[in-house]
Amino acid sequence: MKTSLEWLRDSLPGTLEPEAAAEALTQGGLPVENIERHGDDSVIDVEVTSNRGDCLSHLGVARELSALLNREFRDLTPKAKESGPPTASAVSVGIEASDLCPHYTARVIRGVKIGPSPAWMARRLEAIGVRPISNIVDVTNYVLFEMGQPLHAFDFRKIEGGRIIVRRARPGEKIVSLDGKERTLADDMLVIADAGRPVAIAGVMGGRDSEVSAGTTDVLIESARFDSLSVRKTSRALDLRSDSSYRFERGIDPLLPERAALRAAQLILETAGGELLSGFVEAGATGHRPKVLALRLTRLKQILGVEFPPDVVVDALNRLRLQPVLRNDHVECTIPSYRLDLNIEVDLVEEVARVVGYDKVPVRDAISIRVTPPNPAADAMETVRQTLIGGGFFEAITFTFASDLLAHDFTPAGAHAAAPLLRAQHTVRKADAHLRPSILPGLLESVRHNETAAGIEPRLFEIGSTFWRDAAGNPVERRRLAIVGGNDLREVRGAVESLLRRLDAGRAVAVVPDSRAGFAAAASGRIEWGGVPIGHLGRIDRIVAGKLSLREIPAAAELDLEPLLAGMQHVPQLRPLPKFPAVRRDLSLVVPEPTRYEKIESLIRGVQPRDMEDLQYVTTYRGKPLEKGSKSVTVTLVFRSPTETLTGEQVDASVQRVMDAVTREGWQQRV
Repeated sequence: MKTSLEWLRDSLPGTLEPEAAAEALTQGGLPVENIERHGDDSVIDVEVTSNRGDCLSHLGVARELSALLNREFRDLTPKAKESGPPTASAVSVGIEASDLCPHYTARVIRGVKIGPSPAWMARRLEAIGVRPISNIVDVTNYVLFEMGQPLHAFDFRKIEGGRIIVRRARPGEKIVSLDGKERTLADDMLVIADAGRPVAIAGVMGGRDSEVSAGTTDVLIESARFDSLSVRKTSRALDLRSDSSYRFERGIDPLLPERAALRAAQLILETAGGELLSGFVEAGATGHRPKVLALRLTRLKQILGVEFPPDVVVDALNRLRLQPVLRNDHVECTIPSYRLDLNIEVDLVEEVARVVGYDKVPVRDAISIRVTPPNPAADAMETVRQTLIGGGFFEAITFTFASDLLAHDFTPAGAHAAAPLLRAQHTVRKADAHLRPSILPGLLESVRHNETAAGIEPRLFEIGSTFWRDAAGNPVERRRLAIVGGNDLREVRGAVESLLRRLDAGRAVAVVPDSRAGFAAAASGRIEWGGVPIGHLGRIDRIVAGKLSLREIPAAAELDLEPLLAGMQHVPQLRPLPKFPAVRRDLSLVVPEPTRYEKIESLIRGVQPRDMEDLQYVTTYRGKPLEKGSKSVTVTLVFRSPTETLTGEQVDASVQRVMDAVTREGWQQRV
């Protein structure tokens, strides 16, 4: 918040140098971003945290400087002469949504003369970046930045029926706001209405139909308190932000509306003349009950690590106007209405540290390091990453939102087909707002970008969360691993098999023909690990690739991450290095075309050939001289004995056992 030093000096008598003020505020937890010169004035830009709404005003900043610099603070006491009939005879106020507006007050001034603001007011507003408009409007802005209370001035003659009603908007109700835009209101938005229509969006912005203009003679000053969450939601939904909404969102001192309205009346009488009607009208109540907090001196020492004398603690809290009273081993404080951020004991600890000075809190020159216990899931995650990176894949991070183009193309098997995908609210994100049910759409977008920009086909993987609805319509979040390679399906399958064997070499890996949305039906399958389905593998559907205008149709895989993390073998399985050489024998088996490799492997391993160490797939051949409907599958059998060098006769005997089983199956060896 931009703060004028000339303005601050109204509350802090004496000399106030901008550098000293900036240093004190920064050390006290309100960093000053920069200092600017504006004529004879200096303006400091104070970064106010969201819990310190009381510092979004010159009075609030002056209070802080008074405590931090231990200087006199001169509070503001508004005074205005009331000379007209009772305000209640001119206007009535009613609240129909007390949960969104606990307190509303109004004052009326008749016979004002619209004109420019006095030079001193215009100068101060311009110094903090506010453009002067007219004396009435400038007064409401001036009080906002002076005291922190948003106000609004209505042209009283435009208030139908002399009646103010604070209510929720009716569905489809519209209002033209002060920025000239027509806005459609929802029924959860709070409005200020007269007898016939909305005249302001509560806490956000007034309406054009009731704004103060050159012909205005009577004004109604609104000063109220609105629910923070309601103002925030309305402001975001309408994409309409203002200095008022910024303050209401952070909370307003419940006792401030009455004082601020009187201050505004005082300045209007001084700058625009007129007659202030007696008293004010209100609906609701402040609801303020002073909070009393106790600060234990032992707790203060425990948290800060240093023991301050009780008189130092009491002095610090007194400078903050917390009315401290020392009672044996604790200090009792009565919290001012404007300190909405002070709610528990540790808040008082922070206040003492701020005022006494963080430099008085000692810094330990030694630290202790706690050895963290092993984290199997983290180890497994690192293994997944390193294995895929070692296989030539790059890790990617894409958006959690799926593009509208591909959002429905990779719906997982567990998702309810009729349930809509989860998506962000339209006011937050209009396009590409679906939470991704799969990671693959984002990776495919990255493939397209790389093809377009660099002319390359990247090999990518990503670990992240996916979202959908189950059969009961409940939202489901599942972490998954997705891999996208080139157009060679064997490359992606090899990466998946290498990863799964790296996690647990003793668990069987199989790909069972199966279809899933987004994959080509004739070139995809279900990945099973130890007989348990964990994902899907295959070539991307040609229609999906066409949507992205990809040059090549890539292969991809997507796996559930949790089974991988839970199933990793963390205990190293050691085997001694072989002492004797291996013997390799190739077999080319002629089998019917529909025969899957898993059946061939199962048959050979089922024979349990003596000393067979490994079985490796080599290639598949189709064509002459094989008969139509047949194919030749070549495998390599690796034999090794842990105790001796195998002879040819021993290996031949083991191979013959395999061939006997092949013959019984009706297959034959290709010569």
